[in-house]
Amino acid sequence: MSRFTLLAPALALLLASPLALSQDAQAARPAPTPHARTLPAPDHAPMHHRMHRMHMEHGRGMGAMSDLHALERLYRKAGREKELAGIYNEVLAKSQDTRLRTYAYHRLARLQAQPADVDQAIATLRKSLSENLANEAKMRAERERMRAQWQQRKAATAK
Repeated sequence: MSRFTLLAPALALLLASPLALSQDAQAARPAPTPHARTLPAPDHAPMHHRMHRMHMEHGRGMGAMSDLHALERLYRKAGREKELAGIYNEVLAKSQDTRLRTYAYHRLARLQAQPADVDQAIATLRKSLSENLANEAKMRAERERMRAQWQQRKAATAK
């Protein structure tokens, strides 16, 4: 018997075994269902990490939110929490950015609710809600106006 007669089956077995193992591993994995969705894990990161992530994702207005968060941390550390309401009111007086204004309203309401002035906190959040609803209505009206203009242009070019 020649030595190639014995080597050929051994070589074939050696080459086939990794392929068989990978096919077994793939067969053991369940196939994903077409409509399966995984929910994101809850975010347990500290606030400054979440603020940084939001700043990186959304950009505009987030620098001021980061500044506000850092200021709030410093004021609390210094025991000067009562001055924070003035800062948030100043932001509301100066900014037109809806995200920043909503953030300031929420932080202000949280400050107001802490010394158990829940009625003032509710009034602040209701004011924020009214502002946000008004802004949404303006944006919706603007989209409808733009859609109407687009449809008019489309109809004019179709003629």
